[in-house]
Amino acid sequence: MRLAADGGRPPEVVGRARQVQEIKALLGPGTATGRALLLSGEPGVGKSVLLGEVARGMSGAGARVLSAVGVRFEAELAYAGLHQLLLPLNDRFESLGDPHRKVLRSALGYGGDPVPDGPHVSHSVLLLLRRASAERPVFIVVDDLARLDRASSAVLGFAARRLAGSRIGFLAAARSGAGTFFDRDGLTRYEVPPLDRDAAAELLGARFPGLAASVRDRVLEQAQGNPLALVELPAALSSAQRGALAGLPDVLPLSPRLRSRHASRVAGLSAESRRLLLLLALDDTGDPGVLHTGTQDPNALTALAAAESDSLITVDGTNGRVAFRHPLMRAAIVDTSTLTERCQAHRALAEIRAETPERRAWHLGRATLVPDERVAALLEEAGHRAARRGDASAAVATFTRAAELSARSADRGRRLTRAAYLGADATGEVRSASELLDRARRADPDLTRSPLAAATGALLLLNGGDGDIDMAHRLLVSAIENGTHGYDAGDDALIEALRVLLLVCWSGGRDALWEPFHAALDRLKPTAPPILSAYGKRPADPVGTGSAGRQQLDSVLDGIRNGEDPGQIVRIGTGPVHADRLAELRDVSWHAVRQGRRGGHVRRHIDALMHLCLQAFPTGRWEETGTLADEGLRICDERQYPFYAWYFEYHQALLAAVHGHFEESRSLADRITQWAVPRGVLGAAAFADHARGLAELGAGDYECAYRHAVAISPAGHLASHAPHVLWAGMDLVEAAVHTRRTGEAEAHVRAMREAGAAALSPRLALLVAGSAALVAPADGAIVGFEQALAVPGARGWPFDLARIRLAYGERLRRMRFVTEARTQLDAAAEAFERLGARPWADRAAGELRATRRSRTGTKHGSVTLTAQEQEIAALAASGMTNKQIGERLHLSPRTVGSHLYQLFPKLGIASRAALRDALASLPPSTAF
Repeated sequence: MRLAADGGRPPEVVGRARQVQEIKALLGPGTATGRALLLSGEPGVGKSVLLGEVARGMSGAGARVLSAVGVRFEAELAYAGLHQLLLPLNDRFESLGDPHRKVLRSALGYGGDPVPDGPHVSHSVLLLLRRASAERPVFIVVDDLARLDRASSAVLGFAARRLAGSRIGFLAAARSGAGTFFDRDGLTRYEVPPLDRDAAAELLGARFPGLAASVRDRVLEQAQGNPLALVELPAALSSAQRGALAGLPDVLPLSPRLRSRHASRVAGLSAESRRLLLLLALDDTGDPGVLHTGTQDPNALTALAAAESDSLITVDGTNGRVAFRHPLMRAAIVDTSTLTERCQAHRALAEIRAETPERRAWHLGRATLVPDERVAALLEEAGHRAARRGDASAAVATFTRAAELSARSADRGRRLTRAAYLGADATGEVRSASELLDRARRADPDLTRSPLAAATGALLLLNGGDGDIDMAHRLLVSAIENGTHGYDAGDDALIEALRVLLLVCWSGGRDALWEPFHAALDRLKPTAPPILSAYGKRPADPVGTGSAGRQQLDSVLDGIRNGEDPGQIVRIGTGPVHADRLAELRDVSWHAVRQGRRGGHVRRHIDALMHLCLQAFPTGRWEETGTLADEGLRICDERQYPFYAWYFEYHQALLAAVHGHFEESRSLADRITQWAVPRGVLGAAAFADHARGLAELGAGDYECAYRHAVAISPAGHLASHAPHVLWAGMDLVEAAVHTRRTGEAEAHVRAMREAGAAALSPRLALLVAGSAALVAPADGAIVGFEQALAVPGARGWPFDLARIRLAYGERLRRMRFVTEARTQLDAAAEAFERLGARPWADRAAGELRATRRSRTGTKHGSVTLTAQEQEIAALAASGMTNKQIGERLHLSPRTVGSHLYQLFPKLGIASRAALRDALASLPPSTAF
């Protein structure tokens, strides 16, 4: 499909680059190489666009393009198509001999002579084309071949099979299955496929940028990659429907253009054929049982023979499934039916689908035109089923229809509130969710005390408003504490409100926010649901939960792995993160991502992407982390979930830090902080500090790294409601050691040990052991580092392990155990190189160079530089300050200055500015 041009630029063809290349390859190299190709495809698939794109390419390469289009009202006019085609060559007729010139003029109606017979015309046309191609290659393009008149079709078929060796190319297109007078035998054919989903979404976004995400998904589903359908179906919707502020029908209606094209094909069918096709269209499963159950007349199925022969439907010979051949034919069937016919069809389908409660309820809901509590209750239950399996859009539509059929205002308000909550929590349709919530409040003014209404309002506030954590917290706490639920743990609305409150508390990152949550959790009767209890305790205080918290988490993870409730992937949140249990959810997470990519539950999609990022980064799968983070940001933007974008910006900041892109990392972290702090999202600000600290460690600025680490939690203290403090523990210790804050480093190690952090997960055991080794005195350092390297499963965390090996190698070198130091430094350098951790790889390489110089030193003239002087000189030449050099080498800035003062005269220089040239002038054998 072609997009409109802007500013005089040529228009852009969306999603067809591959097809254009394949068509050009079939036509051969150059402009025209004596080949013919026939395109086929369903109506609206974009055959004309491809013809035009290839023709433009040929014209641009120097070929003369001759074109014709089959026209229905000219199909009976002999040689009408040939007249279009040869019009640009009229002035070439005189170059032909008298017989051929006379034949062509007569065939095209330029003279009064009788129309000549076909063979003479065919030979004359071929001769004309060859004469024209002698001057310049000729490329023939014919669109809608099936509508070309018989005489022109015969001539072109004759010519197309006789192009070998000429400078003439031929490209034509026709609808799949359409009859034509053109003889296709022996010619190459190419079937034009529908657009893939990405290209279809790109086209739809370009033509209808304001289309709501859920409506976009419906259009994509119904259009099935047909470009014409993609641009025409949204045009038939009202502005409210395009914005998801009004409901959509079961089958999207046709625009007037599409109706005139497709509905006429339905009108000629018998009444029984149309009735059976309407059942198939409204059922949309292709189940042949619908046809057999939907009619009592054994001969009725023969009525569909006409529809099948006319290519309206296809029947799978293996399983008997029926499908509409063109994606818009289903809409045409519905569009041409009456309201009475549709209601009758829905009632019939409700009986046919009696064993499938969701489908039965939906069909009953469509067949019912007045309030009916029995049907409304069935729809409400069906909505809960759809929500549990992750089809949030269907659930919203079902709850909304249940509300429309509710006789009592309280029931109507409750069902609309549920639809609004799912809209805000699962589909990302903020505007429509807000409208649904307003309708619910108008239906039932008492909803001011509804926890679910408060939860909906909080989610809308976070994603559609200012994202104010404190306001959302007050709204939820007030509704929970003043509600009429009696803290019944079986009250689904109350539990959902607590889940949103938990998200608010965790995001807020402050102890005080958690107090009302835990108070409500303790009051639940008979007891809090396991997933809420496990989730509520671990993110709030992962260290303090102890074995009881781990047992609860085990139970929840078992349920998720067994598929008891796929929605738990959202509710579990970051509970398994700090216990390094996310690997157990990898398959479940990927399932949620795949469902989300197909238009499923958006929040599950986002949370699953976050889980996969949190697992992939520490395990060294950094390319995967980047890809998933990019996808997460795109989903947050497209589906109106800006509140969760920082999750993925955090991972982008981490990746930039470890790859050495320090300014990019700092910029991303600053962006998170600037967004988070005014909104009270201090949890996000702490994550930003974690990324900043890692970037400064890579840059060698240990003072800044220390400040960012203690901003998460002070040295010697593990903040109970800042779970990321566990990840940053070794960062704090390393920065403290390099800035000579030995007491603070030791206190933090002691705090981690006393809290039992090592027992929480293998990774934390590695980080605690590595931190302990960093602060160990000389006589215990080797034992400490060896214990860290021996932690079970340490190889599963390659970056953390390599950092510990680097620190071990640095310590061994200072202790003069050169050979042993090289072993650790080699392993660290190899790991950093493999990961792409450039700053750490450079640091390891520098340490390795120092081990090679540590026995002999470097001579400059008759003066020898010690290994330490060499390293200090190199670092000073790179631009580092005395303080930064001291942090890197565990020396005081005064000691660094003393070394520089002593080596300046050895090198024959008087200032730091001359260091780089002096070092570069060292003999190659001593260069480093």
